[in-house]
Amino acid sequence: MPQPRVLVAEDDRYLAALVRQTLEGHGMKVTLAQNGEDALQRADSDCPDLLILDVSMPILDGFDVLRSLKADRFHRDTPVMMLTASRCERDVRRAVSNGASDFITKPFRPDQLVKRVKRLLSGVHFESASDPKRAVGGSSWTVAGYLA
Repeated sequence: MPQPRVLVAEDDRYLAALVRQTLEGHGMKVTLAQNGEDALQRADSDCPDLLILDVSMPILDGFDVLRSLKADRFHRDTPVMMLTASRCERDVRRAVSNGASDFITKPFRPDQLVKRVKRLLSGVHFESASDPKRAVGGSSWTVAGYLA
């Protein structure tokens, strides 16, 4: 199996480095983008198998990038995990309605990130939010309310 390609768009360089190191330690090729505009350009040039988007980024936020990706015929089927410090139900609903495959809040456990990234790369996606309020109370939540 080829090495999975993951694009991580995160403007906090320390968190981006942590995510990169964690995923590369599990055999993934990780590309970093520092803002939303850079993420869209790298998505076009690198054709990642998965994108992890911080919600709050300069130039274009994660929701703008998500909408652009899902409107593009080349990227609409690529899974996208949203990453945010917010536990606001409104953000979860917004991510789901714009096509996010998963939603994880900071801080997160690296082992949970890896588990969920592997799940998305294996083709297991979440299609609806059974209980978006679960995002408010925990740091690990999936769009369907499913936790391993």
